[in-house]
Amino acid sequence: DHNRQFSDEMIKALVDRGAVIGGAFDAWMLSPGWVRGKSTPKEREVTISTVLDHLDHICQVAGNANHIGIGSDLDGAFGTEQSPADLETIADLQKIPELLLRRGYNASDIEKVMHGNWLNFLKKAWS
Repeated sequence: DHNRQFSDEMIKALVDRGAVIGGAFDAWMLSPGWVRGKSTPKEREVTISTVLDHLDHICQVAGNANHIGIGSDLDGAFGTEQSPADLETIADLQKIPELLLRRGYNASDIEKVMHGNWLNFLKKAWS
């Protein structure tokens, strides 16, 4: 429960406005009961798949994959102590397409998640 998390009602309102919601990779946002400085991603079982659980939930609320993207929070404010246990470097984001494929996402939707939704959003905003 934090102001950076959205309720389903908030997600619906954002979807209605054409938003793209970025999935954060900061483990405290992904694990109920996380205690900053004490909990670890491994002990709390936070993985890249955990991030995808949240993104998939947004897709279920939205009814499509047009409103999600990678919003990693991997900007240097923290290290691996707060990142998913299976995320060692930024290069590990390359695991996402295969993980989405295993969840039943098609190539077009995977492209949207990886970059397409953000590009479309920015093109509309900058037009």
